[in-house]
Amino acid sequence: MRIATSNTRLRHRVRLVHASTGAPIGPLSARLTAARHGWAVRTVPDGVVVTARTDVAAPPTPPQLAVTVTDGALAQLLVFPPAPGLPPRTLLVELDTADIELPLHPVPMTLTATLVAPSTGAPRSGRTVTARATKGPGPKPEIALPEVAPGVYASAPAEWTAAFTPAELLVDGTLLRTVSMNGLSVATRIRLVDTT
Repeated sequence: MRIATSNTRLRHRVRLVHASTGAPIGPLSARLTAARHGWAVRTVPDGVVVTARTDVAAPPTPPQLAVTVTDGALAQLLVFPPAPGLPPRTLLVELDTADIELPLHPVPMTLTATLVAPSTGAPRSGRTVTARATKGPGPKPEIALPEVAPGVYASAPAEWTAAFTPAELLVDGTLLRTVSMNGLSVATRIRLVDTT
C-alpha cells in the first residue's frame, strides 16, 4: 500500500498595521477571492498566511485576498479604501510579493485638554495650546487646540499621524508634557495641571 503525501510552503504573509502607531490590526478573517486548488488561507495573531502545495503550479496572475477586520469597534476608527462588492471593513490585497504590510489610517480624531491651576484647580483660561509632532523634519507640524470653554482646549477633527505618536502639548509655546491619542476612541480627553 502506498500513501500519497504532499508538501506545502508559505507563499504570502499579510499584515494590516495602524498607520499612526504601527501596531498590528486584528482580529481578521480572510479568503481568496477565487478558489485555488492546493491553496490555503489561515489567520494568525498578527495577520494572515497563505500557503500552497509545492506540486501546484504558480497562477498566471497574482491571486487576490479579501481581508476583513472583524472587530467592529476598532474598524469604525479606521479608514478603508473602497472595495466594491466586498463586505464592509474589507481590503482587497493583491498577492504579488511574499511579505505584504498594509497601513490603515485612523479616522479624524479630536484631542481635548482641560488645563487647571496648580494650587486651586481653577480653569486656566486665555492660553495658546498646540500639539506638536515629535517626529519628522523641522519645522514640526502642529495641531491647534483653541479654547472652547474656560480652561478647555479642543482640536478640530484631524488625522493624528505617526509624527504625533506621541505629541508634545505646548502651552504658550512651552512644553507641558507629551500626550498620546487613545486609538480606541474618536475623542481623547485629558486633564492637566498647567505648570507653565
